[in-house]
Amino acid sequence: MTNRIADLLDGLEFFKDFSYRDLETISPHLMSIRASKGEVIFHEGDPGSYMLILVRGRIAISKGGDDAGRLLCYEKEGRIIGEMALLDRERRSATCVAESDCELLTLSHEGLERMTTEHPYLAYRFMFYLARLLSRRLRRTSGVLVEYLVT
Repeated sequence: MTNRIADLLDGLEFFKDFSYRDLETISPHLMSIRASKGEVIFHEGDPGSYMLILVRGRIAISKGGDDAGRLLCYEKEGRIIGEMALLDRERRSATCVAESDCELLTLSHEGLERMTTEHPYLAYRFMFYLARLLSRRLRRTSGVLVEYLVT
């Protein structure tokens, strides 16, 4: 299973600077799951303690409830979803629904802690890349907010 997960990670943008051996080391800390088209993966307000890596399929992210929610975006293969909950263990800020059959990898807070204990340097690199991803997303959101406020 470790090689299969490493194969799924290999080639994803987030992991482009990790060697295949690094991916094999990270793999035991991840769990593979599937979601069928239309399945709610998590609801806004659910307790959060893991992030998702979308390796196959498409996901819709919405905010403001399941039925009357406002679509924020669609996420495609290779995207990291729910990373804030991994870090702060707060409730989910949006609802995540499979738009097609999806294959996902999950990293739980416990898995991250285990990786930190067993492979501290690799965990540091992973967290550094996660921080960079969060920074890019915050800059993009700030830009959208400024455009909204100016118009």
